[in-house]
Amino acid sequence: MVTGDNIITAKAIATECGIFTAGGVALEGPEFRKMSKADQKAVIPKLQVLARSSPDDKRILVKRLKEMGETVAVTGDGTNDAPALKAADVGFSMNIAGTEVAKEASDIILMDDNFASIVNALMWGRAVNDAVRKFLQFQITVNITAVLLAFISAVSSDKEASVLSAVQLLWVNLIMDTMAALALATDPPSRKILDRKPDPKSAPLISVTMWKMIIGQAIYQLTITLVLYFAGPDIFQYGTEEELKEHATLVFNTFVWMQIFNALNNRRLDNRFNIFEGLDKNFFFIGIFLVMIGGQVIIIFFGGWEAFQAQPQHGDQWAVAIVLGAISIPIGVVIRLVPDELAKNLVPKFLRDMLSRDRTKVVVTDEENPFEFNAALVDIREELAWLKKYKGGRLNNLKFTLAHPKEAFMHSRSPSRSRASSSLPRTPNNEYEVDQGQSPAPPLTP
Repeated sequence: MVTGDNIITAKAIATECGIFTAGGVALEGPEFRKMSKADQKAVIPKLQVLARSSPDDKRILVKRLKEMGETVAVTGDGTNDAPALKAADVGFSMNIAGTEVAKEASDIILMDDNFASIVNALMWGRAVNDAVRKFLQFQITVNITAVLLAFISAVSSDKEASVLSAVQLLWVNLIMDTMAALALATDPPSRKILDRKPDPKSAPLISVTMWKMIIGQAIYQLTITLVLYFAGPDIFQYGTEEELKEHATLVFNTFVWMQIFNALNNRRLDNRFNIFEGLDKNFFFIGIFLVMIGGQVIIIFFGGWEAFQAQPQHGDQWAVAIVLGAISIPIGVVIRLVPDELAKNLVPKFLRDMLSRDRTKVVVTDEENPFEFNAALVDIREELAWLKKYKGGRLNNLKFTLAHPKEAFMHSRSPSRSRASSSLPRTPNNEYEVDQGQSPAPPLTP
């Protein structure tokens, strides 16, 4: 809590609100202002109350928090809160009690001046972020399996034909891009979404837990589909042309059912097991899930070989496809049991170093001695002065032409420099000394 009140009042209000607790630090603005940058960063993790603070104290506090890698949100309604609102990552201002200056400096305006609206904004913000990550987790898994399956089957085939036809890939793409996006993006936020800590700015969009699920499911799906493709005719003893068509359809049907059941796995981004949590409240997901199932059943029964290269399946073939697809759910449980640290250590060291490389920009500041000129800047200024003195001939020539167009025109027409101009004395800056009443000559270009 940062306020302009005295420290006694600030402590009492902060204690009543649950902000000031045992072990916390309460400071006054002048005291915080006199601290060095290192001391400020050392005290900020324990700082809970900052009283008698000026607008600049609030701005400095926000700046220090951002330098420490924190995501900073500031609420304020007065004009003196504007610098902190502007410097924060997210600034909240009040619509009714807030000033126009605070509203202009903020990012979000609370129309009802109710702090509970901030909680709703946090819930929906996290829900949208989770929806994007769920969709990415699902889409990358499908992409890896579909691309490798199509490539391997086409390369190994005598006819150079993929086991998945173009129309089948279009149906898979429809499931992956449209239906899955709608299904996974419609989970409403719950209060439990606030129980986890906020993600830092440096957190990747795809976490280790997500990569673990993506790679694990892709390995399972690719293994099953390749075994069915290469060993399926021997396992099920298919030999006739009709049976080989049923075999190709079985591979396609199994692949789609694994994606349908994997959509349930992707409803969770953490290592918890309950993937059905809140499913009864999300009727959009249930409806889209049923549409995907109905579309796949219609394609297999009525699609035909000419249009979808889908041959109607028998009961045992349907059982194989659905059971292998449903196994994706227990496979997801096994993957979640693998610790994230173990999965991270399985990644090659050079790849870990490349991904964890610090990409932050180097910022040079001189806040400890704001009134002392940096020595490096003095050197740069001297270098620039040297370049201006010895490398600025063309620029000086252009300035002379603009100031004395007649003399420059006459000089450009003469085949050589006139004796009068060449005999003029020069200054130390390589400029001509011109007597009063005498036309100047253009400078020489080095």
